[in-house]
Amino acid sequence: MKKLSMLVLALVLLALPMLGLAEEFDPAGFIDWFNESGNWMTVANGHWSANPADQPTDEDLAKIFSATTKQQNAVHWTPWYFVVVKDVEEQRKILGDYWGDPATLATEGTVTVLCLADQILTAEEGHVSAYEGYYMPTKFAYYDSGLTCGLMGAAAATLGYKTHYFGTINGEYAPADIAGKYQSLNRYVKEDATRVWGFPNSYGAETLEGTAYPVSGNCVFVCAIVMGKPAAEETIETWGTNHGRPGNWVIWDGVPNEKPVQLAEVTAEADATSAATAAE
Repeated sequence: MKKLSMLVLALVLLALPMLGLAEEFDPAGFIDWFNESGNWMTVANGHWSANPADQPTDEDLAKIFSATTKQQNAVHWTPWYFVVVKDVEEQRKILGDYWGDPATLATEGTVTVLCLADQILTAEEGHVSAYEGYYMPTKFAYYDSGLTCGLMGAAAATLGYKTHYFGTINGEYAPADIAGKYQSLNRYVKEDATRVWGFPNSYGAETLEGTAYPVSGNCVFVCAIVMGKPAAEETIETWGTNHGRPGNWVIWDGVPNEKPVQLAEVTAEADATSAATAAE
């Protein structure tokens, strides 16, 4: 009878998660885990796993982006558009050799996520879609894309993946093909690809007509993020970024700065000095 009771108890405990009665995830512990695990550390070039089994799976990518795309953006313009490139040779021909041997920048165990963004190009530079009164371009396209990529990095870390960010790429497949300074990455953008403006669309509802715009001709490269796992035989001390993470922040003490230095004042002082020197 005692054994039967223990068996029933065990079955009940096993059933708790399915019944939704098990202890839920406590998000208050996320910061401690993030700080202590080292999962935020960047994988140095040359230290990626080359094992195809370590490449982020489609299922994991879908889970990562399910969180990534919920990042709040300015006016919820949602300017970003992500493309995941899995083929290793394509990854290398995107990244180029600016930061080292392409063979060390991406491996069979990585993917490269391309972050493109709308609302950067001006009409004079070739932006193809009219926005019918919507503001553009603004600095928020870069700001929003950065916020969103940061959340993607945190989401990837929870699944055991690391990242390496590239703000500059010079590969054969990433020419500066717009206005001589922007990279369209059109090789990886389908003709019917669209970016949807989030603000007028309700969460979970169908996309409203007139809120989707073509990616091609509107969006340009912002950054590339290589994602994968470090070489299995290496420890965090050998593959992680060892640079400091300074705590560059304060809580203002409520006392105003008596004389803020203004650029106009500095310029005026320099002009006065130059004029005095010329008069001598």
